[in-house]
Amino acid sequence: MTTALYEPKRRDVSPFAPGQRLLNVVHVRFPLNHLRHLADARQLQLAPGESVVVDTDRGPAIGEVVGHVRRQLVEDEQIPQVLRRATDADLKQAQRNQETERAAYRFCIERIRARKLPMKLVRTQCLHDGSKLVFFFSADGRVDFRDLVKDLAHRFRTRIEMYQIGVRDGTRMLGGIGPCGRELCCSSFLTHFEPISIRMAKDQGLTLNPRKISGMCGRLMCCLVYEQKVYRRLKKRLPRPGKEVLTPEGTGEIISVDVINQRVTVSLNDDRRETFPLTEVRLESEVRRETVDPTSSDEKILQDQPSQGGNRRRRRRSSETTED
Repeated sequence: MTTALYEPKRRDVSPFAPGQRLLNVVHVRFPLNHLRHLADARQLQLAPGESVVVDTDRGPAIGEVVGHVRRQLVEDEQIPQVLRRATDADLKQAQRNQETERAAYRFCIERIRARKLPMKLVRTQCLHDGSKLVFFFSADGRVDFRDLVKDLAHRFRTRIEMYQIGVRDGTRMLGGIGPCGRELCCSSFLTHFEPISIRMAKDQGLTLNPRKISGMCGRLMCCLVYEQKVYRRLKKRLPRPGKEVLTPEGTGEIISVDVINQRVTVSLNDDRRETFPLTEVRLESEVRRETVDPTSSDEKILQDQPSQGGNRRRRRRSSETTED
């Protein structure tokens, strides 16, 4: 008689963290905002430059593959899924949708001007299946566009959606070339906008001219954020303008600082202006602090040593206790 050994049941333990999945992902760029979006490629072997149909939140849309398929852990959230490679019928449909978008853009501009609405139309989008027309606009406040939606629905006989976006998002959709000669950061690689203040321009020593530090959207340029941390770290080592300093040429007052090169420009007592590296400049307050009074050390020694009178009193007390 043989006895069977007890084998515990095996549990399927996932090697990934909770809320993560391992998928075949690829980056896809849509013509609407020029950004790269992560999509689930499933079992498709895609190559850069191919056109694919992606199932987005608003519906199917055609995009361009801009990277290679790779295995990656993604959060357990719904990411767009690549439905198929774009066929000839899909490409022809995309051309018809572009013509519809141009016609819808012109008609919407006419109706906005006719109704005198305080809004600026940025872009129109026609979904791949033609079931919806989306209009993106910017405005300073709330706009009552109910009558405009009726005009658009009566003209194109499809579902109409209006989305109000900010000026930065509008510039991202349109794209363009910045003052640096490169493609705009918001339409090329920036995924989110960080808060920017005029303090950043002051810390970097830029001219506070709105035309010099503003982008195509009319707001402060996003590139001010890139070097802000470096400027703050380097600026802590430099003394502020107006401080009295001691230089190899004599004493003077700091009138300006060069944060990147770690130099200071000093106005000397003889009305000369000289530039010195930070290593050759010392604050007068620090020099005075380091200057030691020769009598201070002697006084400290005398304070630490007990007085002779105090020693005599202690001896008297000790002799009295011994006699008792």
